Order: sequence, then C-alpha cells, then structure tokens
Amino acid sequence: MILSDVFARPTRVDTTMRNAAVHVMVACALLGATGMPARAQVFSSEFFSDPVSEGWSLVVQYCAPEIWTDQGWYQQQLDLDACPPGPSGGREVYRRSLETLNGVATFFVEFRVQADGDRSEIPYGAPALLAMGNNARVNYHITVARDLVKFFGDFYIPIFIDVAADVPHIYRLELRADRYAFHIDADLIDEGPPQGPFPAFTSKVLWQGQSWYLPCHNAWDYIRYGVIPVDGSGDYDSDGAVTLFDHYFIHDCLTKDGPGIFGGPNNNAGPGCRFADFDADADTDLLDFAEFQNLFTGQ
Repeated sequence: MILSDVFARPTRVDTTMRNAAVHVMVACALLGATGMPARAQVFSSEFFSDPVSEGWSLVVQYCAPEIWTDQGWYQQQLDLDACPPGPSGGREVYRRSLETLNGVATFFVEFRVQADGDRSEIPYGAPALLAMGNNARVNYHITVARDLVKFFGDFYIPIFIDVAADVPHIYRLELRADRYAFHIDADLIDEGPPQGPFPAFTSKVLWQGQSWYLPCHNAWDYIRYGVIPVDGSGDYDSDGAVTLFDHYFIHDCLTKDGPGIFGGPNNNAGPGCRFADFDADADTDLLDFAEFQNLFTGQ
C-alpha cells in the first residue's frame, strides 16, 4: 500500500483482503490467535475487520469518533465537533486480558501506527496510546504523536524520542526476566531491568485513540503480542509447528520495505523478524524462505 494513501478515507467500510492467499493466511492467524490451535502463544490483530471481531473488548467510544477499516488499516478520526466544549474530544479504547500468558519466560508487544496529532496532546494520552499493566503496578506506556513518542519503561520515568513525521513506525517492547528492550523500527531505543514479572497478576493490554484540545487521525496497521519466538525457528507463535500462521509473518518480513518496515534482502529486519532469519545475517531473504519451506509442516 502506498504510504501517502494510509490516511485516505474510502467511500465505504472496506475489509476486502489484498488477495485470496492473504485471506487464508489472515483467517488462520486470527483463529490461532484466539485459541485454535490450543498451544498458540501469540495474538495477532491485523485489522482486516473491526477490533471487536478480532478479539478486543470495546471499553470506551466517546464523542462519535469516525472509524473504518481500509485494506488492513484501522482508521480513527477523532475531533471535538460532537463533544461539549473541550478539553477532551473523541476517544476510542480497546482492551484484552493477558491472563493466558501469565508466567511466560519472554513476552513482546509490537504495533505499527501512523498518528498525525500534535505532540502537545501527549500529556493527555493522545493522539495514540498503547499501555500494559497489572495489579502489581507494573506498567509500560507508549504514546505516539506525529513526530514525538513518549515511553514509560523505568518505573514512571519517561523518555521522549523524536520520530519522522507523516510515516508509520513500528514500536516493539520485549520483556525478559532480567531486561526490557524498547525498539522503534529496527533501532534499540531504551533498555533496563524490568519493573517486575509480566504478564502476571491480572495483566491487560489497552490501546486507544484520543483527541484532547486538537483533532487527530490515527491509522493502525497491526497489534501483535505474545511469547518471543526462538530466533531462526520459523515458528512465530511458538506452538511447535511451522504452519500457514507462521507463513503470514515470514511473508511480512520478506516483502515489505519502506519507513518503519525492514523486510527483504540486505535490510536489517529488526527484532520482529529474528524468528525468520535462519542464517543470522540480520535480514530476511530467499535463503531464509528456503529453510522455512524445509520446516513447513502444513496448515
């Protein structure tokens, strides 16, 4: 999809897949992500349908946000027109429990979004936010504006990162017993000791779009989380089998290129594609795909 078209509004809700093959792969992905197969340890929301259909619980939908899907992008147009005089305008919030992942040794969350809201909205949780937390007061927050990101990783001491405006970026947080690591695109931005065990103690993940003083438009490409797959395993969902579910993600690593996406030969594929880098040379190319084919177990 042309990046300049990410914010283009269709004349109707359009959830058509790019092609029949992708339709099959995404259907398998979404079924696996919600518990079929039983051992799958990843959730993948690719936004070929609305968030509730893809497993999220709607928490808040305030002041009539305009929402639609377009070729795998979930669009939120949020303003103050339908609200009383500000502050606080349109808002939409979704949530999922992480209970099924309690006690896992490694955990990641990764999402790709483009936000056009002003950085002045960040103190109010706008324009785009993804947060995780639990009853033991372990909390990680990533707030995204047009050209600035705010990240809470080290016990409520935030850091701020400038990002290129008007293009989508990939945000990835990895948690291990001794370390958290926060990446933007393929770059390590921040790391340190974790706040505590996570997921545990009724952990949840939440994401939202919101306007406060100013209108904004967010385009979400995907949200994925679960157990960090073993490097070079080809097994994205860590279920012990290399299937069509995994093929969807290795295809993602192989074919996409551009701002915030680092697939294909001679590109640093970033931490999200280490599972597909069989020869450990930092990219994902046809040599890696050949090894994936050797391991493929079918549907």
